[in-house]
Amino acid sequence: MNFCLSDLVPPLRWSDASRIGILSEQGDLPDAWWRSLPMERVLGVMDPDALGELITDLALEHWPAAAVGDVLPALYVLDPDEADDPQVAIALDRAGSWPGLLTLSGRELTDQPFIKARPVLTALFTAVFARLAPSLAMPGEAAEPAPAKARAARSPVRHLRPAPEVPAPRTPQSDVDFPALIDGAFSDMDDRTWMVAQNRVFTDSPSAIEELGKLLAVSPDVLQALETTLRLWLAEWLDKPEAAPYKAHLAWLSDELGVAAPKSRLIAAAEWHKEELRSLDVPAWHFVVATLPGYQVSGDWLVAGDLADLHERTRGLILNAERPTVARALELVSSLGIHPDVAKEWLENVPQLSIQSGKKSANGVPRSANGATAAKPPGQLKDVALTRRCFRQPDGRWWLRVDVTGEHIQGAEVPMPTGFAAYLGLKPGENRPARSAAGDVELTWASRPGFGSLQRILTEVAAKEGSHVFLTISDEGMLRVRHLSASNGGDPTSQALRLVGYTAPGGTPDQAVRVIATRIGLSGPAGRPELLTRLRERGDRDLISLLD
Repeated sequence: MNFCLSDLVPPLRWSDASRIGILSEQGDLPDAWWRSLPMERVLGVMDPDALGELITDLALEHWPAAAVGDVLPALYVLDPDEADDPQVAIALDRAGSWPGLLTLSGRELTDQPFIKARPVLTALFTAVFARLAPSLAMPGEAAEPAPAKARAARSPVRHLRPAPEVPAPRTPQSDVDFPALIDGAFSDMDDRTWMVAQNRVFTDSPSAIEELGKLLAVSPDVLQALETTLRLWLAEWLDKPEAAPYKAHLAWLSDELGVAAPKSRLIAAAEWHKEELRSLDVPAWHFVVATLPGYQVSGDWLVAGDLADLHERTRGLILNAERPTVARALELVSSLGIHPDVAKEWLENVPQLSIQSGKKSANGVPRSANGATAAKPPGQLKDVALTRRCFRQPDGRWWLRVDVTGEHIQGAEVPMPTGFAAYLGLKPGENRPARSAAGDVELTWASRPGFGSLQRILTEVAAKEGSHVFLTISDEGMLRVRHLSASNGGDPTSQALRLVGYTAPGGTPDQAVRVIATRIGLSGPAGRPELLTRLRERGDRDLISLLD
């Protein structure tokens, strides 16, 4: 691999590196080594630890305003587990996600409470060079291939090997090894295409093409062309004889799912759906969803067609029925193609729908299909994708934006929308703690759900009135916090992107539509009218005023 350090560290290209003493002081390396010497020779003189410390010094002393991921873009395709360091774990918890950590600059890391910027940066940079070193063996040596995540992105699709022929199964539960069948076809993608496959095609929460382009430091047009090529090749592969067993499985699966089904039903439909595909480094069910004709993922549901349209048709059936009881509603909804065993769950997740079960609560008020009173307060939606100020970030989690007020800073409770509470698994009457770097925070649901005081967290991140914090809970029960200072003006498009947690510079109106649509759970291409309709349904008036 004939590439040098400046190919990996872009700031070396736009800096006057000849005037940076620390670079020219490396006595065992020739002049201008950072742009002339191949990396295998650099790593033959400097080990990954020394190189990591060198880049850390440069980042803190010469590029303090550059984002960590801009200093070394290869971090974006590094497995976070490879940067296994206690200081990195603390910084990751405070940033809320791996991409969030990489968007922080060295100066911002230095200013964060409880974070020691130098050991964090050294651990991150060293991890990349440690992963790179085995793949740069000298000629004649057998180099162990680095995992796909650590490959350097270089070229478009090289070659996708055809899968070996496998006898067609008698039933979808046959002895066909479907992961091997898929891995055989996708085991030889180049690195950029692999990133597009993992983040755009075989995922239930695709990354915005602009965000992925920024992560990989390439033009979105290049990635779009790779995605188009990959999807065409995928369609061709599905029509080949060797893919016949898999297509039979998809046909059986469509019958099993019906028009709409919880995502969990697809995952549990076959044991191999839960396995990891080695070629793509994604769960097998992600591949299945991407190839299931006509289906789209929206939140926790898999729907054939448009989710909003199916919601509307369901509401129309129920509202036009003479006696919309639960039994009648279950009968009606089956006419839409929804299987009886998921019909009740479907009805409970249709926004703005209340069905009387004929039962009454203690005070005589009729109860709905899910046991709550039929007079459900407007705006309290169970679907987090239809909940105001909730946004799905690139890490796949839904985050709640809290607009900081003086009362919050003084320790007042922070209200939580019921849709977000349901996403966190919080139930009415429940009170449970969530751990954070600043101590436990209570999650409560008495008359309404909410966070207890965030005063210590807001103080530590230096939040001011008018700034924003984005909150979510990790799988381990940790409260993750991302702070954005108050906006200092800017055009409406940038302000709108900021309100959904997107802070990359140079956003255009079309980009804003795509990014915001992705972050509120709209699947497939969505234009401005569809976006504004969904925002009105959610109640995001601040975003509507900036975009309309």
